[in-house]
Amino acid sequence: MIMATPMTTVMSTATRTTIAIRTVTIIHIVISMITNMQSNCMQTTSLLNLLHISSPALPIGAFAYSQGLEYTLEAGWCKKADDVEQWIKSVMTHGLGGVDLPILKRLHQAWSKNDTQELRYWNATLLAFRETKELYLEDIQVGDAFKQWHKSQSAEHIGKLEIIDKPTVASMYALNAVIKGLTVKECLIGFVWAWLENQITAASKAMPMGQTDGQNIIRHLIPEIEAVIEKSMQLEDDEIGSGLVGLSMSSALHENQYSRLFRS
Repeated sequence: MIMATPMTTVMSTATRTTIAIRTVTIIHIVISMITNMQSNCMQTTSLLNLLHISSPALPIGAFAYSQGLEYTLEAGWCKKADDVEQWIKSVMTHGLGGVDLPILKRLHQAWSKNDTQELRYWNATLLAFRETKELYLEDIQVGDAFKQWHKSQSAEHIGKLEIIDKPTVASMYALNAVIKGLTVKECLIGFVWAWLENQITAASKAMPMGQTDGQNIIRHLIPEIEAVIEKSMQLEDDEIGSGLVGLSMSSALHENQYSRLFRS
């Protein structure tokens, strides 16, 4: 019979310790790999959901409106692609950035908390900021179409859809973002992108501007989007607002424009 010596006992203990350490290390590596795979899967799902609700193919009729842009082209306020870019940049920075996005953020937060009072307050506030009847009707008409599309997707959230009497586009977009598990910032990014693409499409239809010019405008404005979003997320309640007189005038004058491609 071979008796264990102190040396072999120490070696056995060291071996077991080494094996245990290696096992724990392997477990940590495997857990990390699984976590990363799950994270990547969630990121992919979030991105796809964001692309889905920001798609111009959504049956909500947003393509039928130019938000006054058609009149600026008709009146010669914007004569070339560079003018269109400056117009869109100004509306995006001061209009969306000063009103729509900070309110969209609050609507997202309100849906997340199921805060009915806040939802109704900010939805009504957004409508109050619509300077013309044209802009007001666009918001509630497209908002209602968004609501009907929601209903066609799932019966699970029908009760929520009836909380707001005249839902704006932003309120319905925020609800969809919350249902899809999108963050506030992702929600704002998608909203701006959908608006920007719609403006480019409107400009391309209403003036001799090619697709390449339109894509160049988007490329130039991409760096501006993040800055607009970041600033809008920092605004306090009493800082929300805009003073785009040109947009108000173009929308009001578009209501009486003799020949129009877009709804009024």
